[in-house]
Amino acid sequence: MNISNRDKEQIKQLITDAETKSNSELIPMIVGHSDLYPAAQFRAAIIVSFIFSVGLYLSPFSIINPIYFLWIQIPGLLLGYALGCLPAFTRHLITKREVEYEVTQRAIEAFFDHNLHTTEKHNGVLIFISIMERKIKIITDVGVKAKVDQKIWDEIIVDFTAKVSSGEFVEALKSTIIATSLVLEKYFPADGRPRKNEIKNELIIED
Repeated sequence: MNISNRDKEQIKQLITDAETKSNSELIPMIVGHSDLYPAAQFRAAIIVSFIFSVGLYLSPFSIINPIYFLWIQIPGLLLGYALGCLPAFTRHLITKREVEYEVTQRAIEAFFDHNLHTTEKHNGVLIFISIMERKIKIITDVGVKAKVDQKIWDEIIVDFTAKVSSGEFVEALKSTIIATSLVLEKYFPADGRPRKNEIKNELIIED
């Protein structure tokens, strides 16, 4: 995932436009992963150590002492654990339930960490994207929840996922910001009075 400075500036302008047309605060955020998933590393260690033992059993060597099957598992455990730390392997060693839980938790934490819960009218919205899990969450404050049905956000998420599947990540992000902006403009239109920008209008990127 590579976002150029030009794209970052365009995203910043989209956020500014959104907050100019609506009485709300919007933040898009991208993280590399939502959790380290230690269970995936242990699962990988067990799987690889088992494969090493089976490989030794099927090898042409004459194995008499069963202790060899235990010793061969040690490098298998170490290699498996190391592989389990790599996103390409981790992704296949975690369950959908684990992903849903961890991404949701990280998104909620980010919402509070970046003070979206402190806006005057409780109208903060976080577009949270977790790269490794390939998941997006739209977290809203109570003021937004009271007016906007969750189905609207679900439709925006579906559109984002479709665009990302086509290899258009940056454009998908921009489209999501625009779609979110239109929803906020409809339910929280700007009243024409000057308002304080409570949170920076920038894309947040974290590991």
